[in-house]
Amino acid sequence: MSPFLPSRPGGRVRLLVLGLLLAVAALLVAPAASAAPTGAQSADQAATADRLTRALGAQGAGAYLDASGRLTVNVLGARAAAQVRAAGATPKLVTRSSASLERVRAALDAAGTAPAGASWGVDLASNTVLVSVPAGRGSAFLARARSFGAAVRVERTPAVRTQAFYGGQAIYRGGSRCSAGFNTRSGSGRNYVLTAGHCTDLGGTWTTSSGQTIGPVAASSFPGNDFGAIRISNPAALDPRGGVLHYGAFRDITGAGRVPVGGSACKTGSTTGTTCGTVQAYNVTVRYAEGTVYGMTRTNICTQPGDSGGAMYAGSLAQGITSGGTIGGCSQSGFQSFFQPADEALSVYGLTLL
Repeated sequence: MSPFLPSRPGGRVRLLVLGLLLAVAALLVAPAASAAPTGAQSADQAATADRLTRALGAQGAGAYLDASGRLTVNVLGARAAAQVRAAGATPKLVTRSSASLERVRAALDAAGTAPAGASWGVDLASNTVLVSVPAGRGSAFLARARSFGAAVRVERTPAVRTQAFYGGQAIYRGGSRCSAGFNTRSGSGRNYVLTAGHCTDLGGTWTTSSGQTIGPVAASSFPGNDFGAIRISNPAALDPRGGVLHYGAFRDITGAGRVPVGGSACKTGSTTGTTCGTVQAYNVTVRYAEGTVYGMTRTNICTQPGDSGGAMYAGSLAQGITSGGTIGGCSQSGFQSFFQPADEALSVYGLTLL
């Protein structure tokens, strides 16, 4: 994939969801049952986690929020534990380094035997590589995973799929429906909508639920990644504005980032509206039927077909683009959802949030 934009502009970063440009009726708004993550808290925790991770180096094995919301840092020795306590966080002594677990994950990436619907990545809370495989599938892949012994934890879960393409509303290409993500601007001043790559792979010109033209696909990356960009042909007519719809109310967004593992985030999409949950892992590999996608964010945020491309955010920060997850309802055991990190898509295309 080649970048289609000449440079990355500076200045204050802002974002918007194109859903604001569509009819409000196109969004399924849920009741405010989940508390919104506090932007300042998320930023403080993320900054502390990043600072400790850099300071600990090889003696650290990842930072996350535990069930009570405390910042917990995996460490390999007593000296590192003392550093963590001095910073006001909670140390947890573990036996496996981040590097050793990443080597296991990379080996599973290279195995080439994963069945469609499987996913795997480092699980910080258990200090293992968590491998999720649909029941009755992937015997060869499971044998490879189990060859790493206690460094791998296997669970049987429902298969995951990309989540797109029901007729109805949101953004359309022919009879296919996805959800718009973040509106952006290039260095030359052109406007683009970021959405899922398995949506933009359809090509063509996309429209709103009312039939208004958004514009043509300008770039697409799937599989491998799952992001793409649609050029807004006539910004004056579409009237893009900053912010996201959070339970039907406007929320200002000022940048992009990543909350710590265990932190809260929400997404807005054209099928399930606004839903919130917890970030469970980063840098997860997902094997969809269409191909393998790397570097994904795994969560328990409710998503279903048609939500693809929708915006994931935490407080005032953009987090990701809806990619896929468990089909058939969000309350079933083993539910998982996956998001393409927003900061990666912005960096690859040289875009800033509007």
